[in-house]
This record gives sequence, structure tokens and C-alpha cells, in this order.
Amino acid sequence: MPNTIPLIKPDLPSLATLEAAFGEILQNGRVTNFGRYVAQFEEEVSADLQIPAVAVSSGTIGLILALHALGLQPGQKVILPSFTFVATAQAVVHVGGVPVFAEVDDDLTLSCADLDALLAHHRDVAVVLPVHTYGLPCQVEAIQDVVDTAARRVASPVAVLYDAAHAYGSSLNGRRVGSFGEAEVFSLSVTKVLVSVEGGLISSQNPVLLQRIRKMRNYGIESHYNAHWPGLNGKMSEFHAIVGLHNLRQISVLIAERQRKARYYYEQLTTKTSFRTLAWPPEVVHTFKDFTILVPDMLAGRRDEVMKLLQEHGVETRAYFSPPVHEQQFFRCYADRPLPRTEQFARQVITLPFYTTITEAAIDTVVRALAEAERILT
Repeated sequence: MPNTIPLIKPDLPSLATLEAAFGEILQNGRVTNFGRYVAQFEEEVSADLQIPAVAVSSGTIGLILALHALGLQPGQKVILPSFTFVATAQAVVHVGGVPVFAEVDDDLTLSCADLDALLAHHRDVAVVLPVHTYGLPCQVEAIQDVVDTAARRVASPVAVLYDAAHAYGSSLNGRRVGSFGEAEVFSLSVTKVLVSVEGGLISSQNPVLLQRIRKMRNYGIESHYNAHWPGLNGKMSEFHAIVGLHNLRQISVLIAERQRKARYYYEQLTTKTSFRTLAWPPEVVHTFKDFTILVPDMLAGRRDEVMKLLQEHGVETRAYFSPPVHEQQFFRCYADRPLPRTEQFARQVITLPFYTTITEAAIDTVVRALAEAERILT
């Protein structure tokens, strides 16, 4: 049966909305190299976040540039959760860092207890790279406390860089994601809430760091084709900035709509199925980049069967993130210990269809399919 309810539908403006701006840049030929729309996008993002931000070509490039800008040297260690999209770890390796994989807590974000143990064991960690998983903010205050204590213990700085790929629009206790740690890196690809088709943002309260990144995204050139920094082509095009501007100007509406529909999903799932929902604290605004549930204990080991039954009902699903990064072939050489909690969660997760325009009727269909799968398999 073909999928009748897709996993995602990106929020994209109509061609008519973009036609004038697209026509302008096609006519003047200024399609890249920091044109006025990229500058405007950066300005409006900075105003929205109330913190300076720099636009780049993707979230992954943003992580690479941010790690370089923080001064990560080849062979230095970076602690990150294994329960994440592989791009987080790929960025570390591309810069020459050594990933050290950490456990996650029940909310599927970085475990502060495991972080503390890792920092005590690895006294040469240069960066901690937590992930706001699915758009849920990490335990940022606890993470910073753990890192600060470890840095004092080894008398050496340890930077905190957040992978905020999923989290543009999230906040914790009224404080927007984008303002935590040394810097935060957002993705703007089509699976995200703020979409520019492809693109990324790096936000930071450190102006020196951002200025360095501005050079690095242009091959590290300081001036007159003279490279002073490691760099590559990390520029955002004018086309992508135009799409990003359109969606940025309605981001509060998009976030509010996603909150409303996520609450409805929660209510239906908890009253009509045994599938477990993830934490959503009342002080958190959550983007729900992915709406992910866990199979109940009575269906342990049968996650893939559930997903197959949903597919037969026309419901598209994914298992984000399975396998976890430390179990993926390329990264096994960095895995120096088992991560039982991460491995357990990775075998339980099912990511359900979720997007801003999903209807309550579609959510009802998904929940009915889950209830039917539960009935058949138990």
C-alpha cells in the first residue's frame, strides 16, 4: 500500500511568494558571495534569537566550522552522544577530532552522569558536543556545571558546542536555544521547522568566534585571497536565504501550531495505546523536528514488526536513530565500550509522521494503526 501519511512535509512558500526576489537575483547575477538576502537573513535571525548568528551552507558545515573556530586540534577528544544523526560524529572526524561516545538519559539527550564519568576518565577532552534531540533542549545548566568542574580539575578549558540541528524555535525556561554554550549550530534542511531547503546557522555570544567563522566559510580567506584560517566553501546562496527569510517571518506561528498538534498526538497515544511518549517538560518549547515514541515492554524486540504493520496501513515511519553511531561500521573503531541504554533506546524508537500541516484526522489514523499493531502483536 502506498504511503498515505508521509513522515514529513516541509513548510515551503509558494512560487508566487518568491518570484520577485528570485527574479531579482537571477537578473543581477548575485546568486551567492554574501548578497543582500543572506545579510538580511542573518540580521533577522539575530534579532529573533537576540544573539548574533552567521549563515552557512548546511548544519554539518556549521559544526565543522565551529569546531575549527574553537581551535580543536587533530587527535583531541570530543564527547558526544551516540544517539544522534551521524552528521554530528562526521563533523568531529572531518576536523581530525576523536569522538568519545556518551550515553543518553530517558529524554534521549546527553546523560550528565555519563558525561561526568567520561570527563574524569578522559582528561584531554577539548569539546563537549551535546545534541538537542528532536528539538528537546538538553539539560544545559547541569551540562555546563559538569564541564566547568572538569575544566577546573584539569586546569584546561573545555568548550561546550551544541548541535541544535533540530531545535530552531525551542526554548527552556523562556531562554531560546541558540544562546547556550560557546556556540550552537542549527540545520535548515527540509526536515526542520525553519527551512531554507539547505542551510545552517551558527549562533554565539562570542563575536571573535563568529568573525573567525565568517572567514572560514569563505575558504579561510582574510583578504586578497590570503587564507589565514582553515576553511572551505560554506556559503549560503541567495536562493536559500530568500526561502529562509519567508519561513523565519512565520516561525512563531509554525512553532505554536506544532505545539498544539503535538499535544493532541500525546493525548491520543496515551489514552488509546501502550506506546510510550518522551519527556516534554512544561518549561520547554519543543520543535518536534521528529515525533518519536518507544515500543512498550510487551513489544520488546518487535519494533520492526510494528513499523511494517504501520506501513501496510499507509503510515510512513523511521527508526531515528537506529543504529546508534557507535554501532555504525565507520565509527566502530571509536567505540571503546558498550552503551546499553543507548542501544536499548535505539531498538525501541519509532518516529511517526509529524509536520506543521498534519491534520488531527491523520494523527487519528496513525494512532489507530498503532493500536491495531499492538492488538495483533500481543
